[in-house]
Amino acid sequence: MNMPRSGRAHYGTLSNGSAPRFDSGGARDARPLAAIATSIIRGLYGVACRALPQSCVLCTAPSGAALVCDACEDALPRVAAACPRCALPSREGATCAACLAAPPPFDAAVAAWIYAWPADRLLQALKYGGRLALAEPFAHALARACRHRRGAVPAAWPDVLVPVPLTPARQRSRGFNQAQEIARHLGAGLALPVVRALARVRDTPPQATLGVPERRASVHGAFAADRCVAGASVAIVDDVMTTGATLAAAAEALRAAGARRIEAWAVARTLAPEPAHPCPIDPCSTSCSSTPRFRRTPAT
Repeated sequence: MNMPRSGRAHYGTLSNGSAPRFDSGGARDARPLAAIATSIIRGLYGVACRALPQSCVLCTAPSGAALVCDACEDALPRVAAACPRCALPSREGATCAACLAAPPPFDAAVAAWIYAWPADRLLQALKYGGRLALAEPFAHALARACRHRRGAVPAAWPDVLVPVPLTPARQRSRGFNQAQEIARHLGAGLALPVVRALARVRDTPPQATLGVPERRASVHGAFAADRCVAGASVAIVDDVMTTGATLAAAAEALRAAGARRIEAWAVARTLAPEPAHPCPIDPCSTSCSSTPRFRRTPAT
């Protein structure tokens, strides 16, 4: 695998909203000093977290150095048995009928949580509220989910992590890329390099405003991948996997660039909506087109 040069792998955050482009070329000579300074700052931050009392962002109970306490972390919604290809619920964790009939362009998918309360509020606080510190517990939860998956289904770890990029205009207005922030902590925790191998070649409307067919059409051909991933095993990192359209489009670009294996990693997975009418056939059966891919247990 031809890894990108350090200049290409650098990811700059543009703080000047009026600037027309990202420009980190002048920072190359100062990068060793910047790395040392970053290491010192992280060390001091760790000392402060251990020395000062921390409160869980969900229940406000003492949480040590973590933003989310162990009790809340364990209580966050998860899929007990997920399809290894799309991360949706499936019987006994087997590949679901939909993925057998039409496999996604990525080889595997992992999600730490279900996109439901309170996980959805935490993710929104990062994405729309700018609470960048939440990227660290998100990365921790995703790393734990990936380790659990590899314990159940042995597989080699990917060579690199590739965050889903934003367009320059959207990153300039937001000030950061939530996928990049999560991938940065995830790479540090798993000792995997994070590379900037994807680029958005055109802007797309916010996916939250679109239906499933519109999402797929919107992101089709929206990404281009660097040839540095040729022959590599890649994990695409994103905050939320809703329909999978964005991750699928990114995977297609990476596959076209020569990636050998592609996994889709997301902090949270949105479950399919309930059917308009109940189907009397077993929900895991494939004999009825209206059968949901999962059936939630009613609250008692």
